[in-house]
Amino acid sequence: SYTYHAWALMEWYRGESERAFEILEEGLRHVTRRRARAILLSAKGGFLAQAKDYAAAEGAFREALALDSRNFHTHYHFATKVLLETGQREEACRHLQRARNLRPRKRRDQERIRRALQRHCADKAG
Repeated sequence: SYTYHAWALMEWYRGESERAFEILEEGLRHVTRRRARAILLSAKGGFLAQAKDYAAAEGAFREALALDSRNFHTHYHFATKVLLETGQREEACRHLQRARNLRPRKRRDQERIRRALQRHCADKAG
């Protein structure tokens, strides 16, 4: 799954968005492990959100979270790329809190989550 994920990201950043989606879909046809599928679905949600297809992005992120609710990246990106963009602030804050509570190891990730909580959920940034 990491190969599909990395390959899709490379294509996306090269401006080949259609190819990136094709690679993710191919990965989803072949990958069976829940956590690995969740990573691919989360990436798909991120791509869809960048393309401003928020309804489809929300569906992909929710499917990813149903498969693996312990990935702080998915909670963070769902909150910042879809929920906040579509005015769902209260739910976004719940996902940001969940991301923080999953205790990311990298300081950079902790800081991104803390700043998002402070900016959008100031009363809950604690």
